[in-house]
Amino acid sequence: MPRSNMRDLSFATFNLLNLQVPGGLTYSNAPPFPDDAEGRRAYEAKIRWIGERIRLLDAEVIAFQELWAREALEAAFAAVGILPDYDIVARDAPGRGRPQVALAVRKDRRGAPQIEPGAGWIENFPEDFRFDQLRETDGAEEEITVTINAFSRPVVHAIIQPEGTRPKPPAVSVYAAHLKSKGPARLSFAEPRPVALREYPEITKSAVAHIRRVMEAGAVRAMLDGVMKSEDDKAISPVVLLGDLNDDTLSVTNELISDQPSYRVIEKSRAGLTSDKGLYSVERLQQFRSMRHVYYTHIYKDKRESLDHILVSEEFYDHSRKRCWSFREMEVYNDHLNREAFEDEGASDHGLVRAYFDWNPMPEEIA
Repeated sequence: MPRSNMRDLSFATFNLLNLQVPGGLTYSNAPPFPDDAEGRRAYEAKIRWIGERIRLLDAEVIAFQELWAREALEAAFAAVGILPDYDIVARDAPGRGRPQVALAVRKDRRGAPQIEPGAGWIENFPEDFRFDQLRETDGAEEEITVTINAFSRPVVHAIIQPEGTRPKPPAVSVYAAHLKSKGPARLSFAEPRPVALREYPEITKSAVAHIRRVMEAGAVRAMLDGVMKSEDDKAISPVVLLGDLNDDTLSVTNELISDQPSYRVIEKSRAGLTSDKGLYSVERLQQFRSMRHVYYTHIYKDKRESLDHILVSEEFYDHSRKRCWSFREMEVYNDHLNREAFEDEGASDHGLVRAYFDWNPMPEEIA
C-alpha cells in the first residue's frame, strides 16, 4: 500500500519455516535442502516464494523468524529486486537447533537508512529478572526457583527514525521476538536421567516448553517496562513488538507481555486515554473495525491459531492522548496454509501479518 504521508508506518511479521542454504543444517543431521541439483531447485523455489511475499507485504519494518543463514534472507530480497531498498539486521545461526530472529527496515525515499546504529540481539533476560527462592504464602506455600535466564531465540532490537522533518516524528523502538513454541521441549535423556523424564517423558517435555515460554514472556515484559515506563506524564516512547509469540492473543503469555491496556469501546469512556506500559494488539484493533473476524496464522491438527502478532504502544492507539499514529488496517496473508502441498512450494507454515498506521498526531486541544 503506498504511503499517503512519508511519516506513515507499516509493520509485518514473517515466519520463514527454517530458511537455510543448501547443505546447511537446522535441527537434524539431514539438511532441509541437500546440496545437490534437486535440493538447490527446491531452495530457489522457496527463495522466490519468500521474495514475492516480502514484496507483497511492502512494509516499512518486517520481522523474520526461523532464519538460519543471512545469505538466504538477502537472496530472497535480491530475487525480487528489492535488496537495495532495505537495511537488514540478520546473522547466521550459531549452531544446530538455534534459529535466529531478523529484521528488515526500508530505507527512506533518498536511500538513507531509517535504522539507527546499535541494532542487535538481546540474548539474556534482564539481570534483575530472576526467580530465585521465591516462596508462596497461600496454597502450597512452596519455595520456587526457576533457573531459566536466557531467550531460546534472542530478541532483535532496533531503533528506527521515520522520515519527516516538519514535524519530525519520534524514534520508534522495535523488538522482534520468537518465543518458545508449545511443541515439546528437546531434553537430554543422558544418564543419570531425571525421575520426571523416566516416569513422564512427554508430560515433562511439554511442561518445560510452557514454563520456558512464560519465563520468556515475563522477561520481555520486564525489558519493556524499562523502556516504556516514565515518571514524566508527557514523555512518549513509541514501541512495537512483533513476531511469532507462539500463543493466542488472550493467552497468559501474551497478556503478560501486553500488560492488558484498556480499549475504548464507547464514546464517553476514558479507557485508552493513557497506558504508559500497555501494548495494543492490532488483531483486536482490527476486530473493532470488522463486520466479521477471521484471524489465524497457523494450523495444527486442524486447529486454527493466532500465533503471530504485532503489538503497539499507546503512541499508535487512536484514543490515546499521546497518539502520534492512528491505526488504518491489519491484513493476514494465510491462503497458503490451506494447501496440502505448501511445503512443495517453499511456503511458510505460518500466515503473514501486516499492519498499517497513518501519521496522525492527537490535536493538542483534544489531548
